[in-house]
Amino acid sequence: MSGRWLINGALAILLVVLGLLIRAELQRAHIVPTLTDLAAADLYRVEIDRTGEPIITLLQTAIGWRLEAPFQVDADNGRVTQLLGLLEAPVERSFPAQSADLRELGLSPARLTLRLDGRELQFGGTDPVGRMRYVAGEGLVHLIQDRFHHLLIAPPIHYVSPQLIPRGFGPVFGRLGGIPLTPETLNDLVGLHAERVEILAETPSGEPVALKSADGSTLRFLISEDRRRWARLDQRLLYVLTDAPELTLDPNAVDLTPPEPRPEASIPPPFGGSPASVQSPSIPPVMDSPPFGPTMDPAPSDEPMASDAFAQPDEPFAATPERLVPADGLPGEPPVVRLTPDGQAIPVEVPDAEPAGSEFPLPGEPDKAAPSGFGQDPFAPDPAMYSDPAN
Repeated sequence: MSGRWLINGALAILLVVLGLLIRAELQRAHIVPTLTDLAAADLYRVEIDRTGEPIITLLQTAIGWRLEAPFQVDADNGRVTQLLGLLEAPVERSFPAQSADLRELGLSPARLTLRLDGRELQFGGTDPVGRMRYVAGEGLVHLIQDRFHHLLIAPPIHYVSPQLIPRGFGPVFGRLGGIPLTPETLNDLVGLHAERVEILAETPSGEPVALKSADGSTLRFLISEDRRRWARLDQRLLYVLTDAPELTLDPNAVDLTPPEPRPEASIPPPFGGSPASVQSPSIPPVMDSPPFGPTMDPAPSDEPMASDAFAQPDEPFAATPERLVPADGLPGEPPVVRLTPDGQAIPVEVPDAEPAGSEFPLPGEPDKAAPSGFGQDPFAPDPAMYSDPAN
């Protein structure tokens, strides 16, 4: 009797396990796949490439998203998050790209491409029946709800952050028209957000505002008379505020920040080349004098040096003379030194340029000297062998 109960219990447990497995399989079958398996927090670079439009480049930093092109400003984190919602967009249907006419689907060529680090998604037309968007990627064509296309075709200004002061920039000193601002005014400016951001069509007129951070970097604006329109000329952007901020002046404030760092000077590129730095660390400077020779200070002169490329900007290279540098001359023969086994140098005999004339005159031609060796016995011993060493 107990054995039958054990068998029934085992069968009941087996049925429960099978039921759980079937339920899990059914739930797995109802899971809708997503467009990608990427997470927005893991991305670094996002590019929106549209035919005939500037490429929008977004970079994720530790303090938020930044618009790298066509502007170099902070990006609106909320709108970038909206855009990256398509990473988890449900896919209604997928099929291989080789089995479809990509031209009919608007995917060959694709007029809109989204690059997510190393992955690329191409966006085509919509399905005329379900009004779903065709998206191609990794050899497949997917159909998703058309809820992100307006974000992909939005202009670059759409992704510019409305925050007036960039993230990470802490102003410690500021001036309005040359007069210092109070620290309280600087703190209030950090939290300002514009009602909208526009592209500057022309350079406006206004009063200059300069804000400096602790490292000396400067942020400049031109503000309108009502102080509601703040223009950044370096990015050609106009921030329109809802309410004008109160700018309190403090003429006694002292600027303790270092000078603004200057960009490196560059030489105008010759023949349409790329700009080059004035001094490259990998190329040694050309010396006008021997490296170990004496140096002399040039005489003072009011006229600019002809060799200075910046002295005459209209003709930077016309008046530059040809200078001889150590590498321009041809190397000569190195000296040859021969030594004896005891380390003494062997004297080198240099032959005379012209052989010495004979002391015997030619017969019949007393005005001409005889050739060398004329009238001498070639087999006679050398007279130097019998000369007196004392003489």
